[in-house]
Amino acid sequence: LKFKPTITQIKRKNMEILELFSLFLFIALAIPAAILAKFRTYFPLKCHKTTVIALPYSPFCEKVFWAYDRCKVPYTVRTVFQGFFPTTLLEFSASSVPIVVHADGSVIKDSKDVLNSLYEENKRNKSWLYPSPSSIRELESNVFGDKFGGAVARIVYHHLFSSSQGGTLLKRVWKVNVSPFERLLTEPLYPALRWAMRSGMNLPGGLPDFISTVDEVFDRVSTLLEKNDGRKYICDTEDLSAADIAFASLAYPLVLPEEKADVFLSWNDELPRDFREEVGRRRESVAGQFVLRLYREERNL
Repeated sequence: LKFKPTITQIKRKNMEILELFSLFLFIALAIPAAILAKFRTYFPLKCHKTTVIALPYSPFCEKVFWAYDRCKVPYTVRTVFQGFFPTTLLEFSASSVPIVVHADGSVIKDSKDVLNSLYEENKRNKSWLYPSPSSIRELESNVFGDKFGGAVARIVYHHLFSSSQGGTLLKRVWKVNVSPFERLLTEPLYPALRWAMRSGMNLPGGLPDFISTVDEVFDRVSTLLEKNDGRKYICDTEDLSAADIAFASLAYPLVLPEEKADVFLSWNDELPRDFREEVGRRRESVAGQFVLRLYREERNL
């Protein structure tokens, strides 16, 4: 008897071939990009004004954009294509974005350091960032820090990587503000990037821990905001502080304020069902409503 493969088996085989091609393409592009990045380390980027090396949709980059916008700091953005993300980090010997390059050549590689630098430059005019420095820095670093932001990102990527519908949305996001050539690369590189990122982010195995981390932070913020002391902001400050910016920026991909729809996703998009349920749950919480209000009332002042 002749063996006839099923439709599912044929699709799986085609997917394996596509992933293999994608991986070879990624390697072929990565080698010259890595050489160029290494070359650039000897001739550092020169900027006429502050430049933020960024993924436009990154929550940590959004934290810097928000602070700079509110402080009226003039800056430009060098957009990083997801496919060349590792080689960009190599160029600046950085672990992630944002990377801020100042006109004098100095480089800052952490969003917390960017906000602190803003504050230290002019404490009188930017005291709103850290009106009570120790408590707000503790929240920004230990509660609204890398662990929380990383957990949010991993939950989002899990949902978008888990369906063709999510993949379509993610590829749309990765094309924002990149070059025409990079937009063309998004589709063929996607299978390799999906495989590498899922492996590097410990998905789906680490998902329960990531959800637990995000739940804990959302619950803490909701508890603070529910205090009967009339507070408008997390730390009961008179104005927006670094803690508010940090939480809202890092949480936004799980709340989807419309103000970020141009670089990420909208609640009105055709979201995968499980992701819509996840986002809907966050939006209904006190902390989620706080994020939506801050974006609506405070983001574009």
